[in-house]
Amino acid sequence: MNLSPRRQAFIAGTLILTATGFLSRILGFFYRIFLSRTIGAEGLGVYNMVHPVFGICFAICAGSIQTAISRFVAAGTQKGKTVFQTGLVISFSMSLALAAAVCRFAPFLAEHLLLEPRCAPLLPIMALAVPCTAVHACVNGYYYGLQKTKVPAGTQLAEQMIRIAAVFLIADIMTEQGHTITVRLAVYGHLIGEAAATLFSMLAFALFPPEPQRQEETSARRLPFLQAFRETAPGLMTLAMPLMGNSLSASPPAKPTACTACSPAWPCPSFSCPPPSPTPWPCSCCLPWPKPSPWENGTRFPPP
Repeated sequence: MNLSPRRQAFIAGTLILTATGFLSRILGFFYRIFLSRTIGAEGLGVYNMVHPVFGICFAICAGSIQTAISRFVAAGTQKGKTVFQTGLVISFSMSLALAAAVCRFAPFLAEHLLLEPRCAPLLPIMALAVPCTAVHACVNGYYYGLQKTKVPAGTQLAEQMIRIAAVFLIADIMTEQGHTITVRLAVYGHLIGEAAATLFSMLAFALFPPEPQRQEETSARRLPFLQAFRETAPGLMTLAMPLMGNSLSASPPAKPTACTACSPAWPCPSFSCPPPSPTPWPCSCCLPWPKPSPWENGTRFPPP
């Protein structure tokens, strides 16, 4: 069966991304097991409270612009590099502003939004990863638009593998020196992974730049950057803004519900229960199934 070069590139890119995603899932599975045994259930609970802040920042400054870049580049490769540069400037500027805001208002966010003061020193560390993810998200979006998925796939693997290796190494050194391993290890691991992905994508872009596919791109490059930015930014953000809103509204935060076994002394020891609310609901950390429900007969089981 004869396939066009465009369809062959599409199939090859799909297979590469599928294999990369599957391998990353496997690595992430074992990484989560290691973290649960290293920092404990309480540490994982604190980390899972901090990470959504990074997810919101990513949705605002990186995820939507990455999709818009790939869409514009795929529609017209003659202006691909101009679109990439415009998106990179916008995304990186927004990421710096968001990172500064998170660092500045970390105590307020931890106390009033996350309802846990222990998250305050972790938020600035997580915020440092926002500019990194903005850079490699734009680079990946450029390559996605050109249907060249090797660099995005390599970036994903590099991020996961270096993060895991760094966390393993730091945990081993801390154990040998007798230091207590806390949730900071997971947060620093996330920052190291994002920095590694950014470095990998920038090196790949510098060493293996995508070749222009049309002669019109040469003339598009001759425009001054500011003029090209003014011409490209409105259309790029017109497409990115709805995507941004969709990303922010796709996964609304769950309404807090608390189980009667934990709510009197919240936060619970495993730190996986939400704040108290009038709705009684047994949670997995305090309810060792298949024992009878504690809210049926008024008894309370200690956390496992």
